[in-house]
Amino acid sequence: MCTNNHCYIVPPHILEELAKRGNTACKKALNDTRRINQKRNESLNHLLQRNVVDGNGARFVYDSKNQYEQRQILIRKEGDEKVADSVVNQAFDTSGFVREYFKETFDLNSMDGNGMDIISNVHYGIDYNNAYWDGDEMTYGDGDGLEFTSFANAIDVVAHELTHGVTQFLANLEYFSQPGALNEHFSDVFATIIKQKYLNQTISEADWLIGDTVVTDSFPGVAIRSMKAPGTANDFDSQPDHMDNYYSGAQDNQGVHINSGIPNKAFYLCCLEIGIEDCALIWFETLSTLWRTAQFNDFLKMMLEVTLKLSEIGRVSERATEAVTKSFAMVGLEENRV
Repeated sequence: MCTNNHCYIVPPHILEELAKRGNTACKKALNDTRRINQKRNESLNHLLQRNVVDGNGARFVYDSKNQYEQRQILIRKEGDEKVADSVVNQAFDTSGFVREYFKETFDLNSMDGNGMDIISNVHYGIDYNNAYWDGDEMTYGDGDGLEFTSFANAIDVVAHELTHGVTQFLANLEYFSQPGALNEHFSDVFATIIKQKYLNQTISEADWLIGDTVVTDSFPGVAIRSMKAPGTANDFDSQPDHMDNYYSGAQDNQGVHINSGIPNKAFYLCCLEIGIEDCALIWFETLSTLWRTAQFNDFLKMMLEVTLKLSEIGRVSERATEAVTKSFAMVGLEENRV
């Protein structure tokens, strides 16, 4: 979830609902969001002024020591052996897996294409129920053990949040209304792709859930989101899977988290038609053509153009354009219509 230009894996409205049920850790996580939002806003506002340093996506993992501060103690860096803390090792390994996926698949050198360092902070806060990308680095809470467990241990959480970094540098989609829903959508898309690769699953074997391993048995649902069946992951999941149910209210930055369910379902349907590898390439190449204020209709228009070009040079199935058109039509999105 991205709110006010800050990207979380657990949407604030879920934290709010759990806080209403008496979860004080979720209440504390909500209280921390404004400060973090300010940091990410500053980073985005100075995106063009940031110093570009060529690198190889070196990994650094810091231990926050249960403080609400980043970069407290450096525990492991690129080239180091494993350490005693399994959470540190997991954050190190999964961020490396995500890095290698984007490098090997799309020749993208870290999130910015220039090999920026991948910085992870673990053990953030006390019972902190979230993980986030703040424009520069990743931060993971350990969860409270009541609703959520360690966020650094989940490959889809790591992939989702690091993809926000990729989106930031390729398109910088704003986190409001349809551009924000697309931002969330791309993170979910590559989270589920990378999760399936990490677990060596086929499309039929995959559960298409996001965040299923960070929720406990006490959590009122099975995951944070579902790509296959938007709106069914938990008691608070209001994602639509069709434009007929498009959310047009003011909450959630005009449906940033909610309406991402519509393109999410289209992605799932398209994967069934032409496979996840072709879809991954189409979606990545489309992301690189988008701009900060792109709407759903812009997204589909650019995707169809990208798909046709990729199909003509034999990089995706000759059926790809038909599959994309069909999949988006099934969720109520057709070219030149919203």
